[in-house]
Amino acid sequence: MRESPPRGEVAPTAGSEGECPSCGGPLHRWVKAHPADARSDQETLLDRCESCGLAVARPSRVHPASGGDARGAAERELERLIEQAANGARGELRVPNRRSLQAAIGEGSWAALELPGRPLILTPQALESLLERSGGELERVRYPALGRNQRWMWQTLMNALTFHPNFAREAIAGRLRPRRGRDRLTFAIDLVVSVLAAPLVALVSLPLETGAALLRRGGEMRATVRAERIGQASSSASSASSPAASS
Repeated sequence: MRESPPRGEVAPTAGSEGECPSCGGPLHRWVKAHPADARSDQETLLDRCESCGLAVARPSRVHPASGGDARGAAERELERLIEQAANGARGELRVPNRRSLQAAIGEGSWAALELPGRPLILTPQALESLLERSGGELERVRYPALGRNQRWMWQTLMNALTFHPNFAREAIAGRLRPRRGRDRLTFAIDLVVSVLAAPLVALVSLPLETGAALLRRGGEMRATVRAERIGQASSSASSASSPAASS
């Protein structure tokens, strides 16, 4: 008699790289990504949470594989991002959206990745979870149709046509220059391809990103956050974990 296949499901934590520093869900390997600066050859492995969608750079202090306090490091990274926002404790946080259409298209060649300088790539769910745990509050999230997200989508699509990742952006910034031998040839090919394909790709990327933004899958999320209590929550957590002072 032929046995039926097992009905049990594989546990979500099977093969995981550790707990997500935002929601505690399992982290699994996602992609290997290029550095944001073309002068660097340092590629970065990214893991993503199967629950909230957060992407985490490995190795970095925010990753559980680092052996340190990954959750505390993630909260400090979020605090740093909020401090850079225009209105301080209560302002608009503008960050790449890992749940976006362009992230799904580009994956490791997604032009919005700022590696290794930004080890957390947020989603709305991951941001809300981090804020709740650290004493903040997510008030609103919106996805602009126009802005740098349009450049990210365009460059992400262009990355499928060029040898060098983010060729146009890095060449214009002066961080990418032809060296010698084969590199000069690939640089010249990328230059010709970029000049010829740029307007055609823009005809595709502009409506594609606009539609994604309308469906709340835009490349950039602009989150209005209230974070006055984050510093207090972090201080309280530090005090609770430190040994009691001797009397």
